[in-house]
Amino acid sequence: MIKSIQQFEESGIKKLEKIIESFMKDPKDMASFVYGIRDEVIALGLDLIEETLEDCNQMLRDSPKRKQSWEVVRTDRKKLTTCLGTVCFEKTLFRNKQTRESTYLLDRILGIESHERLTEDAEAKLLEEAVQTSYRKAGEETSLTDRVSKQTVKNKLHRLTFPQLEETKP
Repeated sequence: MIKSIQQFEESGIKKLEKIIESFMKDPKDMASFVYGIRDEVIALGLDLIEETLEDCNQMLRDSPKRKQSWEVVRTDRKKLTTCLGTVCFEKTLFRNKQTRESTYLLDRILGIESHERLTEDAEAKLLEEAVQTSYRKAGEETSLTDRVSKQTVKNKLHRLTFPQLEETKP
């Protein structure tokens, strides 16, 4: 998290100052001002999420307890779409020394399925929008900076299961 904040301090604040300066020169262009601020804040949020996930992964790699049972196989890149946008981070594949099972321990901790590309918040936004509008519109509204295909929206909706309610007899 420290790196993201330092990076924002070095470059993000300068960008914000330019956006403000541009607005002061042309105060009628409120839309550009608001969108510029929004984009910088979203970029900071995505950087913080990415860095935090990579820090968690590094903690797993460095953990003495993990080293007793799990060995490092390789590091891969993972893309996750959040309601803010897409986050791309590194995660490590580990192999259990006894069972030879391979898994991404970070995914286990975060509760991410093996081929999942949407976070819980993005999926909730997708479902909320799909109930109100079309699959296409739901895919557009899932994330502030990215889109999800209408096929993905359809697949998510069709995979939903609901518990059956038992009828009570009076």
